[in-house]
Amino acid sequence: MVRNMNTVITPNIILAIRTLLIFSVFFSAALQAANITVSTSRNPVSLDDSFHLIYEADSNVDDDPDFSPIYQYFDILNSSQSTNMRSINGSWSMKKTWDLSVIAKDVGTFTIPPIAFGSDISPAIQVTVTNSSSPNSVSPNGQASIPAKIFLESSLDKKTGWVQAQFIYTVRLLRTVSIASASMTEPETSDPDAIIEKLSEDNYTTTRNGISYEVFERRYAIFPQKSGQLKINPVTFEGRVNATQPRTIFDQFRMSGQLKRLRSKAVSATVKAAPSTIKLQDWLPASKLQLVEEWSDDISNIKTGDPVTRTITIAAHGLTAVQLPELKIEDIDGLKQYPDKPVTENRTQANGITGLKQIKIAIIPTRAGSYTLPAIKLQWWNTKTNKKEFATIPEQVLTAIGSASTSGNIAPVQPAQTQTLPNTPPAVADNSSIPAPLPAGNSIYWQWSTLAFALAWLVTLFLLFRKPGVSKADKSIRPEVSFTPLKAAIAAVEKQAKNNNAENTRAALIEWAKAAYADNTITNLSQISERCSPQLAEEIRRLNTSLYSPEKPSWNGKPLLIAFKAEQSLNKPPSGKTDSALKPLYGR
Repeated sequence: MVRNMNTVITPNIILAIRTLLIFSVFFSAALQAANITVSTSRNPVSLDDSFHLIYEADSNVDDDPDFSPIYQYFDILNSSQSTNMRSINGSWSMKKTWDLSVIAKDVGTFTIPPIAFGSDISPAIQVTVTNSSSPNSVSPNGQASIPAKIFLESSLDKKTGWVQAQFIYTVRLLRTVSIASASMTEPETSDPDAIIEKLSEDNYTTTRNGISYEVFERRYAIFPQKSGQLKINPVTFEGRVNATQPRTIFDQFRMSGQLKRLRSKAVSATVKAAPSTIKLQDWLPASKLQLVEEWSDDISNIKTGDPVTRTITIAAHGLTAVQLPELKIEDIDGLKQYPDKPVTENRTQANGITGLKQIKIAIIPTRAGSYTLPAIKLQWWNTKTNKKEFATIPEQVLTAIGSASTSGNIAPVQPAQTQTLPNTPPAVADNSSIPAPLPAGNSIYWQWSTLAFALAWLVTLFLLFRKPGVSKADKSIRPEVSFTPLKAAIAAVEKQAKNNNAENTRAALIEWAKAAYADNTITNLSQISERCSPQLAEEIRRLNTSLYSPEKPSWNGKPLLIAFKAEQSLNKPPSGKTDSALKPLYGR
């Protein structure tokens, strides 16, 4: 007897069967070599445009691909990989795809060699790259084609120049289309030691052949360090030009617009060696060079033992600050000279670099007399006239009067550090001199002079009380001077001294003195010491010591605060009368 049996097929059984079929496809694919094809999205292609290089395998490959041979002629911008399973008439197949976005490095016909996928090998492919970056290209029939919508220009300001002299390199991006994700490489030269400094960036519009272009311009200063032929390699621009057609499904997963890569033309110039008659240490090729000298005080009437600051500035258009030389300061018997560390700066403008070097020297005469400071001469080469020239500071005569107020050797006084150079070269922004050194000890001389000045205060106060008021006519002719309000200046000094902040107290004292003495020319503490009481002058000298001593001792502002408050009580005007600024009581 034959019994019919009905087998029940559940969904789990169906899923298991499908899984076995898929595994069998993978297993059968692994037993045979993969068939690999290669294609391009366009061929030929433009040098400026990216395109896709697509590798497809109809089964699993032996290993990951090695795409390094492609880099010989192309740059790989990005890549993606995908795997697809599909069933045709019940037969399952697998396809793996590698999609490379690439852009050519040069014009020509190039063969991409076979790519290894482990033991599996792709076929070679030939790609033709054409040049379409010219803004005024000509079609094969000799007619001018439509001007390019985006292109690069590059130029040098001269074809011939001197070694270490300035060349101005300009690169411009001209476009009539919108761009995004843009970038541009920095220039490189055939001279690896050349100094390259960016000068400016600018955006403007221009018209070429009746077409209006948006222009992005960069300018660089290039200083070749070797003579011979100087080549500036092409600069590369890369960005996405906004697409005019609607976005596709494919484009939803990528940035909008077509990727463009542009290259400027290489430009070159001849660099001449320095003339054989010029010594290497004297070679300064510039279009303009100046030496400027300034003093913090009148050097025809300097007190012996008091410091004065000499500021010398070198300003050279067409040179960087690091190319400017050190100045030799000659020793002079009877003068102590303490040069500060030079401060350098590069001022950049669209027409080039102006290098600045500022040197401050504190000079202290140790005895009375006249001292001749020799002339300073700096040789340079004028690149406009191609001639040797000299920048000169004429000799100066410094006259010291009186005798030194200190016994023994005068302690070195360091000039104040200047962090920035003047806004308009080569004028000097900070003309402050170095305050006088602290007198040694409390001698009998100071005790008697203190008593004498105390008597002078009483006499002066008596005269002030008896002094008649100023008439309206006198007030009308008094010049208007803008000063910091006196009360605010006094409060600032007291606050900084209470906080023992030496640097801020110095600045506050100068502002107070400008208001108190109605003199906006006060720029240093030495000028205040000449006008204030001996007690305050002594505390100011102590402040100077803490500020300018190489040991940088700590400073206690309490003694100065006491002397400063005493100064205010002595200079307080009579009741009922006010004045916008105190007049100096201690003229010397």
